[in-house]
Amino acid sequence: MSMHDWLMVLFVVAGLVLGLPLIRWLALRFGASVEVARKTVHVGMGLGCVAFPWIFERPLPVWILAGLATSLLGVLRLVPSLRNGMGSALHGIKRLSYGEVLFAPSVAAVFHGSHGVMLLHVIPIGILTISDAAGALVGTRWGKCRYGCGEGFKTVEGSAIFLATAFLCAFVPLVYWGQIDWVHALWIGLILATLAMMAEGISDRGFDNLVVPLGCFFVLERLLPLDSPALAGRFVALGLLLSLVIYGSRWSTLSGGALLGGALLGYGCAVIADWRFVLPPVAVFICHLVTTRRHKLSKVFDHRLDAVLAHSLGCLPWVIMAGCGTLPKLTCLAGVSFAMATQLAMLDMATLSWLGHFSPKPLRATLKGWIVAGLPGILWFWPDYSRLMLAVIVALICTLMITFLSQRARKDYHGHATWLWLLEGFLALAASIPALLVRS
Repeated sequence: MSMHDWLMVLFVVAGLVLGLPLIRWLALRFGASVEVARKTVHVGMGLGCVAFPWIFERPLPVWILAGLATSLLGVLRLVPSLRNGMGSALHGIKRLSYGEVLFAPSVAAVFHGSHGVMLLHVIPIGILTISDAAGALVGTRWGKCRYGCGEGFKTVEGSAIFLATAFLCAFVPLVYWGQIDWVHALWIGLILATLAMMAEGISDRGFDNLVVPLGCFFVLERLLPLDSPALAGRFVALGLLLSLVIYGSRWSTLSGGALLGGALLGYGCAVIADWRFVLPPVAVFICHLVTTRRHKLSKVFDHRLDAVLAHSLGCLPWVIMAGCGTLPKLTCLAGVSFAMATQLAMLDMATLSWLGHFSPKPLRATLKGWIVAGLPGILWFWPDYSRLMLAVIVALICTLMITFLSQRARKDYHGHATWLWLLEGFLALAASIPALLVRS
């Protein structure tokens, strides 16, 4: 590294060391809340990081800076005297948060991936810095409408402010520096802000400091080359999925964060592969709404993000392979269909078992899963279903066996909901492996 790089690294670290006690003193002097002090540190660090493209020419000094900053913040977390003194501006909150140790590595990863393209760094870090702070402060001060997120909650008001500021953080730089027309910038801003708001809405314990910048970077990188009609189509698809989960929230047992996660899963399936891949997960969600409404279960259960993670484990590997061209799209579509059919069969067995006055039947659950969640994907093999027959037969047998085994395993995982959801996700993925038998 050059002398200039070393000086800039030392200057930024010195600013962090001096800034923390200064913000602590100002917070005590003016009676600011713990959350305001914490977000002031967040904004100060973020604005400094936004300027990195004008300060550093290569990623190495940024990675060194990230390592030094993370080490310093880690010491402040672990040493009680420092935590309650110099680090109190960051650690005054009672809830567990890893945000301060995830912040710097995320910034370095975005800077590294941007390869000198200023917009790919400035916009994701700007959203992380400004939108996250604005959403947290508004939600803390004026938030009334809460929704579940992990072990805690977030507010609709905070998410709305996050959405508005994230749009501005994307739209203004795109128009000013991006050399694109305002319509193009408008579509990118709307899509990026909505996805960032949803990603922030599902993240707790400070993991939004990792999910938001990296997610915005990858999405923005893929949106920039698209024309306005393609962007408009993606925004419409995102709007439809978000409308579906919001409309269904009155009957769903999923928490608000889980509903946002479900919408993100559906959008990812549609964009990474194509729109047909979203049909099996949407079928599972609609069946879930019908069941919970019919049996009035919305106030009985509180299913969190791990329920969506289980479905992601079953279908995202196939979606990613389809998007990368590793396997033919129809083969991957069969894999998603088989996984979602198995997932729905296991859900049906669990629901009937809990209701008690219904007798769980693995064969019935298997047929329901395949008719509701399997057919929407399998139909796209028309008119040549012959190449699918062997795969379907093997997958049906697998679904029947796994549905029976999952019901037995549920008794052993009583009280460990997260592990049970993860187990069911891997079982659904295992049941989808016969899709590899589909003939090209």
